[in-house]
Amino acid sequence: MDRLLWAHREVWHIGGVGQNSIGPTVANPSRGSALHTPLDKPPSAFTLTVRKILNRVQAGEIRVPTFQRPLRWTAPDVLKLFDSILKGYPVGSLLFWKHVFAPDPALRIGNARIDAPAVPDGWYIVDGQQRITALAAALLDLDHGGDRRWTARFDPTSSSFLSGPAEPSDQRRHVPLSVLGDIRRLGKWFRECDLSDEEQNRVEEVQQRLLDYEVPAYLVESDDAEALRGIFARLNSTGARMRADEVFQALLGTGTPGERSPSRSIDLVALQQACDLDNFGQPPRGEVLKALLAMSGLDPTKRLEDLGEHVATELVSASEASEALQRTVAFLQTSMDAADPGAGIPAYDFVPYPVVFILLARWFHLFPEPDATTRKELSRWLWRAVVTGVHQRAEVSAMRYQIRAITGTMEDSLRKLQSRVPVDVKIEWSTLDPFHASHAASRVELLALLSRGPRDRFGPVSWRALISGGKRVAREIIRSSAWHGWEPESQRLARTAANRALLDARHTGLSVEFRRWKWEDDRDALESHLIDETGFKMLHDDPAAFLRHRGARVRTEVSKFLSQRVGLDEPRLFPAESYYETDDMDPRADTTKLEHS
Repeated sequence: MDRLLWAHREVWHIGGVGQNSIGPTVANPSRGSALHTPLDKPPSAFTLTVRKILNRVQAGEIRVPTFQRPLRWTAPDVLKLFDSILKGYPVGSLLFWKHVFAPDPALRIGNARIDAPAVPDGWYIVDGQQRITALAAALLDLDHGGDRRWTARFDPTSSSFLSGPAEPSDQRRHVPLSVLGDIRRLGKWFRECDLSDEEQNRVEEVQQRLLDYEVPAYLVESDDAEALRGIFARLNSTGARMRADEVFQALLGTGTPGERSPSRSIDLVALQQACDLDNFGQPPRGEVLKALLAMSGLDPTKRLEDLGEHVATELVSASEASEALQRTVAFLQTSMDAADPGAGIPAYDFVPYPVVFILLARWFHLFPEPDATTRKELSRWLWRAVVTGVHQRAEVSAMRYQIRAITGTMEDSLRKLQSRVPVDVKIEWSTLDPFHASHAASRVELLALLSRGPRDRFGPVSWRALISGGKRVAREIIRSSAWHGWEPESQRLARTAANRALLDARHTGLSVEFRRWKWEDDRDALESHLIDETGFKMLHDDPAAFLRHRGARVRTEVSKFLSQRVGLDEPRLFPAESYYETDDMDPRADTTKLEHS
């Protein structure tokens, strides 16, 4: 990923006077107890070449305080640092604190030890421990024992850095970074290598580029540890890590007018907009990115930089992605009773588990026109996975398996997906939990209420108008101000779907609105909200009893809704041609009882 701007920051904590103290604290009564005490003078700014950093570390002039946080970097982090330097990318600035060092016969660098002398003007690392340690531990000729994260090499053939020691067949061709850290060591290595003159020239250029790379740095000269605490607190508490979709958009998204964009640029915002068919809504940009990666056969659970340098060449085109997403949306929105069945989920805000959108995007990219039987079974697979919790966000391994399962033929892919979901399920929506529009259970309840075709006294309620207007789709019937004095169970029910109805937002108070209705005139509209004649009377006379009565009806309605969608007691079907093929995979079958509590 040649456009990747890579930088690492380290944050750490400074203790007070005593065992965890950097140095003496100078009292300054005029400063009081402010959290961010100013420095006596601003830090001096300068640059350090990697060569100078190595020399100072080896001389014991740059040290890590004993209370610094542990080294967190792994081998891939080390490779990214060297690759960024080779490409000339910024790797962040360093911050040092000038200090007097006593002799240390076992100064630690990575997992190695050196005998460091006394230093009158040494530098403590304040910000940059991981980077400086990676540079010194990898480029200096040190013995790190069994810690191989600092062992790396350069392959001149691919112009890339690799972790670990070279295989015997590559030992004369892959240059250890510990060799690149010193001109004399490299000259000695060249005398025994198998590289051509051109390749040796390339290695020398890499060495020069690494050692001459300049890193911006600041040096604080102060005896006031309180001031330093302010610096450290500010470093640790400001800034925000870029999200995966923000990194993607910066690297591979379409640029501003006049800016040269990468040859295979894909605008995630445009893909979001492509999903908004018939008020389906725009999925979050992060979910669209995961869908794009899944379509491309990549792991959507990985960070973008971990997918490889050439991930851009592996992505499907923008037009392919847009078409697959629109087919996915059409499938989700289509009723299960249509000639070409779908899942019956009209909007993204109603999708119980986001992983469904990601998996279906891959499916409709590979299999754009499944037959009616396959679509029906795909819908049942979706709902059975909802019922059994297979698609919960925590099931990362299950998502990876299902993405890999969608490959080859459509019939095999369907069988593999179905093998992850129990065939026989028993549905019992026994308990109502507090309603929250982002929770899967609440979305299932909302869809069950929506399936009844909610009405007001003038006609059908438009969920599209509610969604497009950004209003709450399911509003409380009885307001919280009326709950005071109720027993705990009634208050608990008041927070559930038992107290929710799908009515237009122009109705300022739903309980007041419902009380205006008349059973004789508005019976059908009331029933569309699961309010029967008994419940209607309770709403007037005993609202807490109304919630208990309606809660039982909601539980029954949700169980009925899910039973229809999972195809309870109906056999699994496959396209006719699939029965002429053999498949040694038996779908997993067991009995799962859905206890929603």
